[in-house]
Amino acid sequence: MKKKALIIVASILLVIGAVTAGIMLAIGSRNKNEVEYLKELPKPQITGGARGELGIDKNINEETIDEYLNRPDSVYRDMRMLEDPGNYEAIGGDRFLSGYIEGFEVIPLPYIIPVTGLPGEVGDTYTGTTLFYDDNGTYIANYEESMEIIERIFPKDKVIFLMCGGGGYAGMTKNFLVSLGWDENKIYNVGGYWYYKGEHSISVKKEVNGEVTYDFNSVPYHEINFDKLTKSEKYKDPVIKVKELKISTSELELEEGTSFQLNVIVLPNEATNKEVKWTSSNESVATVSDEGLVKAVKEGKVTITVKSVEGDKTATCDATVNKKVISTHVELDDLADVIEEFSSYNLTKINKEFFDKTEYKRDSDGKIIPNEYYDLTENGVRANDLYREESRKWTAQRDEANAKRVEIFNKLVDEKKSFIVVIKDTDCESTFDVANTTQNVLKQNGFQYFIVSTAAGGGDGDEAFFGSKLDRSNHGGGAIAIIKDGKIYASSNPSVDALKSEEDIINWLSKYIDIK
Repeated sequence: MKKKALIIVASILLVIGAVTAGIMLAIGSRNKNEVEYLKELPKPQITGGARGELGIDKNINEETIDEYLNRPDSVYRDMRMLEDPGNYEAIGGDRFLSGYIEGFEVIPLPYIIPVTGLPGEVGDTYTGTTLFYDDNGTYIANYEESMEIIERIFPKDKVIFLMCGGGGYAGMTKNFLVSLGWDENKIYNVGGYWYYKGEHSISVKKEVNGEVTYDFNSVPYHEINFDKLTKSEKYKDPVIKVKELKISTSELELEEGTSFQLNVIVLPNEATNKEVKWTSSNESVATVSDEGLVKAVKEGKVTITVKSVEGDKTATCDATVNKKVISTHVELDDLADVIEEFSSYNLTKINKEFFDKTEYKRDSDGKIIPNEYYDLTENGVRANDLYREESRKWTAQRDEANAKRVEIFNKLVDEKKSFIVVIKDTDCESTFDVANTTQNVLKQNGFQYFIVSTAAGGGDGDEAFFGSKLDRSNHGGGAIAIIKDGKIYASSNPSVDALKSEEDIINWLSKYIDIK
């Protein structure tokens, strides 16, 4: 029994010893790691050369930062924007946040203070709302919560590691914090991610089949929502600079004596001062008003420039002024329905129906065959009362048709319509049928036209052309008249044009309409 008890006690002691040894080993191991983890930090020391001008630390920088990550006594801040307006590619960088070091939180410096003094190659940066503004070297809070936000982002009781793309934003951030009372010996500018070669890089930039995208959703990003902040008594609206001008067109052609309104877009839309000035490189060729209205003076080339009063941004338009061409082209109105109505009052048909009905005939010997409209006499035939009644009806029909046709023509003149008139039965063109040939050409080309047949040369007495209010002073006496804006714009003239073939007619018409 005693032996068994001793065995149990010994076993318990062995277990306790093993556990104790394990605990001591674990404690020893933890203390060893903790000592390495929290190894003493070297005092901030600015390096030499161009990197020193940015304030980058000599001892803790892109090459050594991996040795100082994940310290519980420190915070890690990347001061870049997700997409910076500055052209950092011009100095070998990246305007996009293409990646960051594990453990760093992204907090854009341009949202905290106005950024100035960038290299000329980079150009402009963000100029919108900021937590603070610079008043002759003193930072003034734009919002009542501004200092509270800064103290939360950059706790004074912590070591602060700062970085950005190349070290510039990080250096500006350190200077800003020190000016507000932070201990400069607890702030390290570790340089820029563009030069980091360590093992803790997290890539944001993706490239698939040549297409580049940025996965900003994976970035630990500190959002500053200005709309939810309370403006301080000393709040100052940001001065938003003009970044770009865009002109409505970069090339322009004008004819002498004409004008064109150029418009300019000032970007960004929130720019504080959008005033611009317009100039012409040669006002003898073209002038430009203060509002961008270009007026062509004479043939030549000129450059119209618009320049922002703030920022000296420019945009140009190259203008060519051509000689004024007097166009004879006529845009004809669509008058298909009017022409159909006009044609329905057909004098030729009315005349034919009357003569077919009343005309007497002769037999094979040449003797008159009497009918109900004529009485036989010793000298031949004589029209009777029935004929006179038919003649009265015929005259009334013809007068009514003529009145309707004249009425239609007068309305077209009043409404200043443009159309073509083919005038049939003209005495002066009897050697070649200009009227019918013109009709064929117009039909083949799909043009609408009016047909009138005057009494000249045996026509049917149509009064539409010569009996209307149409001003005929420009009528040349030929078979073709082109009416523009209710007036005779051009007409063929037998003594001048000599239209003796279809080709002649096509050439004549081509001066005024698109004919084939």
